[in-house]
Amino acid sequence: MFEALVSTDTIVGAVLIVGWAWASWRLGRLTRRTERKKIASGGTWTAVLLLIAGVAALAKASLIALFLTYGWEFGANYVVFAVPMVIVPAVLAFVWTLPAVLRLRRAARGADDATPPSVERTALTDLRVALPARLTAVGGAFALWLGFFKQPVPGLGDDIALYYSLFLLAAAWQVVKLRRAAAQLAAGLRPAFGVRAARTGAAVVAFAAAAILGIVWSASSSKLPGSYNMADHGHATAAGAGHGGVTHVAHDKPTANSITALTGPRDGKPDKKFTLTARKAKLTLPGGATIDGWTYNGTVPGPLLRATQNELVEVELINQDVDAGVSLHWHGIDVPNAEDGVPGLTQDAVPPGGRHTYRFRPPDAGSYWYHSHQVSSEQVRAGLYGAFIIDPPPGPESSVTDVPVVVHTFAGQIQTINGIDRLERSTIAPGTRVRLRLINTDSNSRKFALTGTPWRLVGIDGSRVNGPGEVTGKLLELGGGGRYDVEFTMPAAPVRLATSFFPDKGLLFTPDGSGDREADFTGDELDTNSYGTPAPTPFGRDTKPTRTVNWVMDNHFGFFDGGFHMVFTVNGKLFPDVGSTVVREGDIVKVRFVNRSFLDHPMHLHGHHVLVLSRNDKPASGSPQWLDTVLVRPGETYEVMFRADNPGLWMDHCHNLDHAAIGMVMHLAYEGWTTPFEAGTDTPNQPE
Repeated sequence: MFEALVSTDTIVGAVLIVGWAWASWRLGRLTRRTERKKIASGGTWTAVLLLIAGVAALAKASLIALFLTYGWEFGANYVVFAVPMVIVPAVLAFVWTLPAVLRLRRAARGADDATPPSVERTALTDLRVALPARLTAVGGAFALWLGFFKQPVPGLGDDIALYYSLFLLAAAWQVVKLRRAAAQLAAGLRPAFGVRAARTGAAVVAFAAAAILGIVWSASSSKLPGSYNMADHGHATAAGAGHGGVTHVAHDKPTANSITALTGPRDGKPDKKFTLTARKAKLTLPGGATIDGWTYNGTVPGPLLRATQNELVEVELINQDVDAGVSLHWHGIDVPNAEDGVPGLTQDAVPPGGRHTYRFRPPDAGSYWYHSHQVSSEQVRAGLYGAFIIDPPPGPESSVTDVPVVVHTFAGQIQTINGIDRLERSTIAPGTRVRLRLINTDSNSRKFALTGTPWRLVGIDGSRVNGPGEVTGKLLELGGGGRYDVEFTMPAAPVRLATSFFPDKGLLFTPDGSGDREADFTGDELDTNSYGTPAPTPFGRDTKPTRTVNWVMDNHFGFFDGGFHMVFTVNGKLFPDVGSTVVREGDIVKVRFVNRSFLDHPMHLHGHHVLVLSRNDKPASGSPQWLDTVLVRPGETYEVMFRADNPGLWMDHCHNLDHAAIGMVMHLAYEGWTTPFEAGTDTPNQPE
């Protein structure tokens, strides 16, 4: 698996640096030996260390080949940097360095104590012999840095110029040191211990000072402003940038308008009206666990909202006592921009004692959910979420038993379905048509097994699947924020739904209230890329896009807003430095996701659905998949396309909300639209 490949590469990189640095140090000590036995013994150990270090270099070369099997984007950095900096000098070490060490060892064994092998010993200071091992260690350090701490993205010109300049400077420094050592050896001189200790101490102090200054600068420069306008942050990606950018046609700059004008209907009696009150609560789950959290209307999940497609929906949000403020985001429903519920972008967070009214007509039937978008990594996890079902006209189907399955995990380890943390039993008559609406409100992906009956996947992210075939024994994996609609006909035996995270919990359907069935997770995952029957779409793989965007996703240790984290970057950057995708209404936009990190990224674009074109460069061959949340697993690539048909300023972020909280946030910006709202610690708005 790709995750294991990334971890192995990091370990091999560290071993490679240590091995080659140790071999280089032993090689330098060998030139200063004068006793025959010590030279012979030192030669043996140096040769062994070179062989061990060579194994690490060979492992690195093998890993580079494996990365390239995932695609050029996954192996480009290794080919451009690791091969010249690590593999080439390692090969030269075996061509020049190791033979010279072995010659010295043989000469030392054949000489007497009075005539140590000075010629062979002096040969070790020759640059061809001494430099390759040192360069491999230096190159290994660069490779580890570029592989785990600061991954360049395709379009490598600036990185090549920077890192090869640094590498050449390091190489030049090693050449100066080796020539000085050779001159001292030829003159029979050796610096006193105090001089050598002073040099080493000065180098350590200089390195430590540079490291401390770098850490202080990185931490301070990562701090977000106390207040900022999200329409101004993350400058537009450059035209024609290819990888890491946006390709678009130039337009005259339109007149700016405020997104506050992009509301739902302000007048008219709503067809459905709801009131949601956010409040603190001490939750006691059926299994006995007690949780300090927040709720809508005192329950988790919040109340099930249900409306019919194109009805006028009005929801009044009241904040009773949530100090940080709250909002409502309609996950997957393509509402007008001002109704999207993102504090600091489309509204201000609702403060304690405040209220806010949302009005919109849901354009598409399907399974959706709502949640707070204020400090969402905390508020959603603590209970501010609920299901929202939009029925096709004329309303709910009386012939179907509709079962929302809202999956949520509290405190990282207490998984609930519909707020219940134990196995829930239901009695359903045989022959009944059952629809399970799977909604993953967690940040992490969840794998589902439906055992005991054939089933069909009839909906994905609120969109109907065309020609869904019958499935038995397959698993379904749902990314954070995603939804699946699954239908089956109740048999005359128990049916079990569970997740692999807690297989002993879940839902058990029985025809008479008795019996049991164990969940079976031995099957393969259903490939939604080829499931169902093809159908016409308004655009596709043969459509020439107006704009093309490439998002390369990596992970490394780094600073965000002054704190040190494992950060997840897009094109090597974090919010607010990730460029916005700038579009005009009517544009056709093609997006390519490349996940080079070791975790899933469920990428969620607000206000739009995207059509899947391919996964891992394999064209989609089944039913059209219209997604609002695209699960991009480690080592995967996705190509999607959408029409820019919902103007405004929209968040586009990873719906692993912990990733979004530390900078994995972009924006889709329609030209000509601005926002009067601001975000930041000096404002009431902290969106994620």
